[in-house]
Amino acid sequence: MVEEFLDENEKKVLELESRRRIYEIVKKYAGSHFREIGRRVGLPTGTVKYHLSYLTKKGLIKEEKDGSTLRYFPKSFESHNKNLLALLRQKTIRDILLFILMHNDCNHEQIVKAVNVSPSTVTWHLKKLERNNVIGFIKKGRKTF
Repeated sequence: MVEEFLDENEKKVLELESRRRIYEIVKKYAGSHFREIGRRVGLPTGTVKYHLSYLTKKGLIKEEKDGSTLRYFPKSFESHNKNLLALLRQKTIRDILLFILMHNDCNHEQIVKAVNVSPSTVTWHLKKLERNNVIGFIKKGRKTF
């Protein structure tokens, strides 16, 4: 069902069933990347690409570059935490953050054991989280928490 806050032109854009489904997926899963949207909507990739491009051109959704990935957000999405939302869509980062939230003053070794990925991968994700101002580090002697 088309939202009431859309103007007539925007409602007309969403009359096509496949386009409306893609729009609804972007609204429900803000920050999703192209492949994720394609999997959720169950349409061929060419169709998804065309409609995402069309919805972006018509201003119903926004696309933002995250490294080499394009992430899609509804036009009304005004969160200042788009980076955090994009980060949380990644399972390993989400697992790391949940562990950190539940275990104050945890260190690298504890995180590696908890999330069951290689130490270098954990280091890479922790640095990414620090660059995005999501976490910080505290040194206590030779250990970093």
